[in-house]
Amino acid sequence: MGRRVAIALAALSLAIAAAAHGAKGYRSVLSGATRSGKLYSAMTWDAKIIWHATFMDDEMRAAYGARAIRLKHMDDGEAAAFLDDEAYRQSRAWEFYIGMYAKKDYKEFSMDSDSFWKIGLATESGGELKPISIEPIPVSPFEREMFPYLDRWSRLYRVSFPKVPLGERFSLTMMSVVGESTLTWHSR
Repeated sequence: MGRRVAIALAALSLAIAAAAHGAKGYRSVLSGATRSGKLYSAMTWDAKIIWHATFMDDEMRAAYGARAIRLKHMDDGEAAAFLDDEAYRQSRAWEFYIGMYAKKDYKEFSMDSDSFWKIGLATESGGELKPISIEPIPVSPFEREMFPYLDRWSRLYRVSFPKVPLGERFSLTMMSVVGESTLTWHSR
């Protein structure tokens, strides 16, 4: 019963956010939710990593849902099921979609202990969160429409963190032995 109530509340929150962003276009909402970072070799200027991260807050999740329903031509039943799934995701974790390009030797990004890249989420209060999941997403024409920063060399991941208060300012850091890159958000 508790899970159903949480999902219903999250679905209501997404519906309210969708109504609130009505005048804003998807690209505008995406732009506000996305940050990008780069890390280059100081000697050769080769890119070690070029990455984009989209924070799936309520407004972005609502815009994402509305656009996905339209692009995939979902009927009412499919749309309801899709929005229920998105509401459940929103209620259980903070999610980021990460699009990244890295040189061949630097591509490994996963929950494995030998992953080349590690990622952490820093809250305003100083808390450091580790991901609870890193899920690779195959890049299809749908993902390229939803996240236009993806190119033919990009890989896409859905990264989830525990749902704790983030504060007004929070940051995501991608780190490895070749360096680190930090992206910062301010609550909207």
